[in-house]
Amino acid sequence: MTSDFRFKKWIGIDPGKGGGICIISKDDIRAYKCPQTADEMATLFGIAIGNDAPVEVNITIEQVWARPTNGSRHSFAYGTNYGIWFGLAAAHEVKMNIVSPQKWMAGVGCPKGMEVKERKHWLKDKAKELYPKLPKVTLATADAIMIADYGRNVKNNS
Repeated sequence: MTSDFRFKKWIGIDPGKGGGICIISKDDIRAYKCPQTADEMATLFGIAIGNDAPVEVNITIEQVWARPTNGSRHSFAYGTNYGIWFGLAAAHEVKMNIVSPQKWMAGVGCPKGMEVKERKHWLKDKAKELYPKLPKVTLATADAIMIADYGRNVKNNS
């Protein structure tokens, strides 16, 4: 797969409270744990977008939904972050590409059938392998890094 080089930045968002955001540009990669407040999320989003035109930024966000096993509090918190990221993208006039966890994980070569802990460590190791110059890859940022990588290497509906 090849990158679509009309973009200057590819941003991957794992929208959960324990998730993260990753920004890949042609010469840099940065990854951050998801901020705890909407104000902090807005600041980080503004830094991520920078001065680039909205059409030069490709954002891929993991699709989330409530699961029967989630408590209502957990689902509400997850949905709140998801909504904040969408609101920030709309305020900056940047289109969000939504991708299911299964699709992006398959797209980065993550083996099926792994337990959650094993899968998380596989994604962290893969992110380290692909981006060795990134100072620190954590379990909180690994999914966002791989979502950004997925967004960079597939043709999105943008």
